Amino acid sequence: MLNNLTLRKRIFIFSSLLLLLAFTLIWIFVRPQYKEAIINERTTIVSQLQEYSLQRSDQIIRNWLNASNYMTEQISESPAQTQDIMSRTLNLTPGLMRITITEDGSTESVDIRRSIYDEVNFSGITYQWMPSKLDPDINVSFSNDPVSGKYFLVAQKAIQISQIIYFVDMYFDATAIVNDLIQIPLGGNYSANLITEGGRSLLPSENVLIPESALNDAGYSDLSTSNIDGKDWFILSSRFETLPYWHTVAVEDTFILKPVYDLITYSLVTGAVILLILFSFSWYVSRRVNKPVEQIISDVEYMSTLNFEHPIQPVTLPEFSLMQTTLENIRLTLERYQRINVEKIILEEWKNRYMMTYSEDLIGILDSNRKFSFINNNFKQLLESMQLDPDMAHLDDIINHNDISLTKLEQRVHNPDPYTVKISNSELAHFQNENKSDYYDYQYVSIIDRDDKEQAALIILHDKTEDRLNDIKRNDMINIIAHELKNPITSIMGLSEVLQDSTFTDKKERENLLNEILLSGRRMKTLVNRFLDIQRIESGRANIEFKKIDLYAIVEEVKSVNHPLLLQKGVDAEIVREGRGFNVKADRDLVFDAVQNLLSNAIKYGEPGRTIEIKVANRPESVKLSVTDYGYGISLEEQKKIFDKFYRVKSNKKAARENGTGLGLAYVREIINIHNGEIELESNEAIGSRFTLIFPK
Repeated sequence: MLNNLTLRKRIFIFSSLLLLLAFTLIWIFVRPQYKEAIINERTTIVSQLQEYSLQRSDQIIRNWLNASNYMTEQISESPAQTQDIMSRTLNLTPGLMRITITEDGSTESVDIRRSIYDEVNFSGITYQWMPSKLDPDINVSFSNDPVSGKYFLVAQKAIQISQIIYFVDMYFDATAIVNDLIQIPLGGNYSANLITEGGRSLLPSENVLIPESALNDAGYSDLSTSNIDGKDWFILSSRFETLPYWHTVAVEDTFILKPVYDLITYSLVTGAVILLILFSFSWYVSRRVNKPVEQIISDVEYMSTLNFEHPIQPVTLPEFSLMQTTLENIRLTLERYQRINVEKIILEEWKNRYMMTYSEDLIGILDSNRKFSFINNNFKQLLESMQLDPDMAHLDDIINHNDISLTKLEQRVHNPDPYTVKISNSELAHFQNENKSDYYDYQYVSIIDRDDKEQAALIILHDKTEDRLNDIKRNDMINIIAHELKNPITSIMGLSEVLQDSTFTDKKERENLLNEILLSGRRMKTLVNRFLDIQRIESGRANIEFKKIDLYAIVEEVKSVNHPLLLQKGVDAEIVREGRGFNVKADRDLVFDAVQNLLSNAIKYGEPGRTIEIKVANRPESVKLSVTDYGYGISLEEQKKIFDKFYRVKSNKKAARENGTGLGLAYVREIINIHNGEIELESNEAIGSRFTLIFPK
């Protein structure tokens, strides 16, 4: 069916399907995400406005309730000055309208008010007392005067003077607070109200009835949705910190979701415009394309019958001139290949070229002048790193380069008639800088004719850098282990020979020598065990048990274990903690070893009289443990190597004299790595050295 359609109809159908698919994707995937983002954005704005208004109102009410407490305390202390205290409080408290004091069981009262509120009728107030949240001894009631349009907050507190109970009522003008809470600059259809614990609206003029289910004990702006009078509303409820009321803001969903509806409308309009443009374009293209395409198809049909002599005629449409030229070149090439029948040769040549181009080995082919006729991608990168032009490079430019060294030359010769094939193998080193060198197995295969002239050559460089570096590290490690074991072994052998001497009879000295042998053996065991621990962790063979541990408790335990060493060295240790809750998920034994290593190093590398600081800090994403020794410090150059196996600080003579294996910090680094944490080093004259372990939560 599709084959019977014209190009114009195909473009229109496919365009319509693509647009329909785009609209479907927008409706299924984009619209929900955009709707959620808009809801979050707009409700966040409403929440921020509500929170700001509520915090400001709570602060004013808090001041009023504090003023009530303060005045009642003054009256209790100085009853004779009640009139003066009431007047002073009335004058100094903003928003205070009236103060009354009534004896319990009596209808008579002391009444004082501001003159500006003389016209206000307080007699019609209905009271619904509830204890305030700021002070349960203060009861509050919220009411209004329909005539003046004012809102009152009445605070009542009972005081006892000479065995008589008095009720002190303070009337505050809450009109400004109410206006601030209900006149939120949102735009759109919304309703704000104050709700009591029983779900009663304190502002009956607001026409949206908030359901009691929207109220909870959340602090600020708890979001819920509700259908009220057949409309969907977003309700944000926030509880006063001072009063037993809630402030609610109900916003109609049409206002919140207006950008979403606008997006759908704009998308539909845009799609209709695009569809109209595509229809017009398809009509134009079909008319423009049909004629030259038909001509090209007619000419190509000759090629389908292996007739490569019929040319591809030029077309009048410029857009198809490249196609015509390309097809004509293909025709001419096929015509030439047809004559010489080299299709298989071409295929094999390109297959070999592709395989060499993308080989990981560095491959280059030389001509009779020892210039490159082919180099693959990796060989090109090597030449460029040597500042050589790949298009102009000569073999001698590489061999004689200052950064190239050839060693261990071996040669083999084969004699396939009429040529001689000479294969040379050696090792090639490329020195890039003092910190980096690359090593290769270098193979040079040359083809030599009977006149002893080299006709072509193949160079293959196989990268052996990683193997060479591993050999160097392995040899260095063996040398270091042998060196570290040499001293205790020598000590054991020498002391054993002394003990074998039959003339040696001093019992006390014999015990000392046996103790020295034991200590040397323990040093050897410590070195070997620590090295094996590191190897097990690096190889993933360590038995590690992750569970929740208290990092602060481990620090206290490590300090307790090291107490004798602290006394021996004349050093003190202080534990400082920031925050609380230092639990992390880790292997307790490994973490203990890490802290133990850091503290023992801090004790060793510094003068007596210091106080080592061990700080444990709780952060949002991690728990940090730092040990500051206030000791000798580590030079900047040695900081780069301090975590290498067997490396010990040599720049400080006092530090170099301390016993150690050089494996402790390497062990700590492996422990922190297996916990997906970080280790930081900071060293200067002010703090000595500070090692920080960062454990993710």
